[in-house]
Amino acid sequence: MMPLPRRPVQRVVGGWTEAEGSGAAAAAPTRENNAKRVKRIKGRIAKLCAQEAALDVVLCEKHAAKNKSAVKRIKVKRKAVRAHIKAAESKLDAVVNAPVSGGRDPTEWLPDELLLMIFERLPFASLWSSACERVCLRWARLMESASIVHRKRDGRWAAYEVSAIYPRKLKGHTGTVYALAIGLDGRVYSGSYDKTIMVWSGESGAHLQTLKGHTSVVRALAVGLDGSIYSGSGDCTVRVWSGASGAHVRTLVGHTDWVLAVAVGLDGKVYSGSDDHTVRVWAAEDGTHLQSLLGHTNAVRAIAISKDGAIYSASNDHTICVWSGEDGAPLRTLVGHTDWVISLAVGLDGRVYSGSWNNVMRVWYPDDGTHLQTIDGNTSGVIALAVGPDGKVFSGSYDGTVRVWSGENGAHLHTLKTDAREVLALVFARDGTLYSGGAQLCFEMW
Repeated sequence: MMPLPRRPVQRVVGGWTEAEGSGAAAAAPTRENNAKRVKRIKGRIAKLCAQEAALDVVLCEKHAAKNKSAVKRIKVKRKAVRAHIKAAESKLDAVVNAPVSGGRDPTEWLPDELLLMIFERLPFASLWSSACERVCLRWARLMESASIVHRKRDGRWAAYEVSAIYPRKLKGHTGTVYALAIGLDGRVYSGSYDKTIMVWSGESGAHLQTLKGHTSVVRALAVGLDGSIYSGSGDCTVRVWSGASGAHVRTLVGHTDWVLAVAVGLDGKVYSGSDDHTVRVWAAEDGTHLQSLLGHTNAVRAIAISKDGAIYSASNDHTICVWSGEDGAPLRTLVGHTDWVISLAVGLDGRVYSGSWNNVMRVWYPDDGTHLQTIDGNTSGVIALAVGPDGKVFSGSYDGTVRVWSGENGAHLHTLKTDAREVLALVFARDGTLYSGGAQLCFEMW
């Protein structure tokens, strides 16, 4: 085995870091100066991203007007802006990783490759407490840029290289798996074309129970705060099941077409989106229909709920509607997609991610709906989205892959290849395990 090259021994002389045998101390920027430079570069990146978002809006307008010459000019401008963003991000990386005066923890001098090897062997809690204590900025950026995921194995959290994790297939369904959900107790629920909902152990993956009652494909699943299971189906109904026994509790009737999305709010209200262009609101206690949210002009394909209680609904009409969780009042409409919006996810920082039929993902700021970024790297429609415990974004596609993206800058980190022809559902368990369902007779536990 080839020995690792030795770095010169470091010592602190008069407050400056010096390599022994190198002569006078090298002039290194102070931490204060570095912080100012980081702030200045981040401000420039923010302005460039806003400029890119404005160009995207104009581009959509010119596309709609079929102005080919204007579209071509705007694409050239957007390409130049993206190049400036990339250059600024590279400069930011250089500033963040630049040596600073005043002495540093020895681990700051380690190459990225060695740090990643250390990360893979550290428990989750220890990793982040150490990172936040001394080298938070660099370590956090390194973790974002690497294809590292966190998951629980043998009772402890740890960091793992994505490529080293192999899926386990959970077999039982006799049709395509369209929907997945995780209970508060760790149980996994899967809904299928075979009209059933299967219950699985989150610890062992063992099949525990099968819930039968729907007369058509199960397209959506959600778990309430009390453990109740809500399932949306092609039979135009939402069924409620007991989380303890799996018994059928009630059926919510009102939609006039397929139910494609179900979500449960922090206040316990249940939201269902349908092919009938509506979002219906139900009381969790007795299933009373409270309200119908009208605004979409095509099928509602996905529903997500933010930390502040706002309701996001994605539709085939190319828009995302935002509703108040208190009274259902329309707050705003997010416009920018040029095809069906078929998936939604909310990040740990509140950012909203949307996936479209034309392979594009968009990132939105939660407070005012500002478009932050467009991520174009999938080779097929983005049918499923999920955010991992470490903030990375996972997208499932019709090409049978799960792609991993940086939650900070949208960079593509890794691609997981599944045995499914299409990845139609993604969900994370609390222990960091990723479940993916698709066009096959089983689903996978990563």
